[in-house]
Amino acid sequence: MKIIYENTDITGMVQVKSCIVTDTCGARCDSLDIVFENAAGWYRWGTKEDDQIIVSLDGYDTGIMYVNTVMPEDGKFRIYATALPCAARAKGYRSFQDKTIEEIMRTCARETGMDFRLYGVNGNIVIPYIQRNGESCAAFLFKLLALEGALLKCINGRYTVIGIEYAQDREAYKGFRITAEQRSAYYSRSGVTVKSLTVKTPYAQATAEDTAVDSTHMRKIVNELPALNNIQAGRWARGKLLLINRCCESILLQADYDPLITALARIDITGGTDADGQWLVEKAEHDLINRKTNIKAHRSVKTIQ
Repeated sequence: MKIIYENTDITGMVQVKSCIVTDTCGARCDSLDIVFENAAGWYRWGTKEDDQIIVSLDGYDTGIMYVNTVMPEDGKFRIYATALPCAARAKGYRSFQDKTIEEIMRTCARETGMDFRLYGVNGNIVIPYIQRNGESCAAFLFKLLALEGALLKCINGRYTVIGIEYAQDREAYKGFRITAEQRSAYYSRSGVTVKSLTVKTPYAQATAEDTAVDSTHMRKIVNELPALNNIQAGRWARGKLLLINRCCESILLQADYDPLITALARIDITGGTDADGQWLVEKAEHDLINRKTNIKAHRSVKTIQ
C-alpha cells in the first residue's frame, strides 16, 4: 500500500490499522476511511480539513481525497476523507435559464474549485429552466443528471458525468457465476417496476415506457418537474423511469480484492438463478488490509422507450 499525504509519500512513516475505500456513484461520493496507529504522531502532523490524501494498492488508486473528519480514538488516529472538497458541500440557491448542461456543469465546477467531464451525455442539450434550491452543487447536479439518465461521480477533483445507457453498453469487465447455494451473493427485488412514466406540466407532456414490464404494472404521472417543452419532458420521463426500474433489483457480492471493480463497471452474472444477466456496479467497497471487495450492483435496463 502506498499513501501520499499533501504531496508527501508517508508510507514508511505510518502504521495502518484499517483502510476501507468506497467507490460509488449517485447521491454519495467516493470515500476513504483509514485508521493509523500512534495518534500522538498524527497530532504533530497537523492534519486539517481539505488536506489531500491518495491511497493506492495493486493498481487501484483512490484519486485525490479531501480530509473531512479527524477522530483520535483509543490511541489511534482515524481519518475520513471524501472525493469532494468542503466547498462542494456548501448549500446555495441559483436558477439556470436556457443554459446547456455543459454551461451548468462549468458554473458549478467553478464555484467549488473543480473541473468536470461528460461521458455518454450530450453537453449541448439546453435546459430551459431549473433551480438549485438550498442544495450543494453536487446534490443539485445529481438531481439534474439523474433526469437526463446519467449518474455523477467525483474523481480527482472533477465532477464526472456518466450516462447510464453508455455504461450499460460498454463491454463487461468481469463475469460471476452464482448458484442458489452460494453464500457470498445476495439477490433482492426491493421495488415495484413501473410500466410507464409521464412527465406532465402546464407547458409540456411526454410518456416513457418500459417494454419489458407487464401492462398490469403501475403507470406513474410526475407533475413536479419544471419541463417547459415536450422534448425536455420526454427526456426526463425516460431518465426518471430508467432510474426507478434499474434500482428495483439489487445484488450484493463478496469477492477477493479486485482493484479493477469500480462504480458503473458492467458485470455479467450466470448460474441459472434469477440474478442471471447484465448488471452495473453501484458501489465497490475495497478493504485494502484484509484484501476483500464487497460489490453492490443494479440490473441493467435497456428497454426504456
